[in-house]
Amino acid sequence: MGRHREDLGARRHVRVDLHTQGYLIPAPDAPWIECTIVDVSDRGVCLDVGALAVSELFGLAFTSGGKVLRVCALVWRQGERIGARFVSARELREGLVQTRDPDPKLGKVLAGKILPGKVLLGNVSAAKVSAG
Repeated sequence: MGRHREDLGARRHVRVDLHTQGYLIPAPDAPWIECTIVDVSDRGVCLDVGALAVSELFGLAFTSGGKVLRVCALVWRQGERIGARFVSARELREGLVQTRDPDPKLGKVLAGKILPGKVLLGNVSAAKVSAG
């Protein structure tokens, strides 16, 4: 269900419509919150999160078992939908994560350690994050 290049408008990457259940991870030890993954591309995702307040940096589980996880940075919000870009291990490791409203505590709140097929969220400094 990917859109053709002509239908992308200003977008550079094909988006695949999913409309499937996902899980937003607001903080390392917080419970996972159900959301709807509206669509996904190589660079980011569109989620329906209802009225949920979403932090600038969060985790996203594509499966209930957590086999597919990504760290995301909030880019925009329109009503109940948000757009986020995927954050790379390099960005986390080198402290290059850019958010809309920089918060000095943000790096300590959520960082990712990339492992094959899995992202473990934890309270680690960006310098300790290893690439997978």
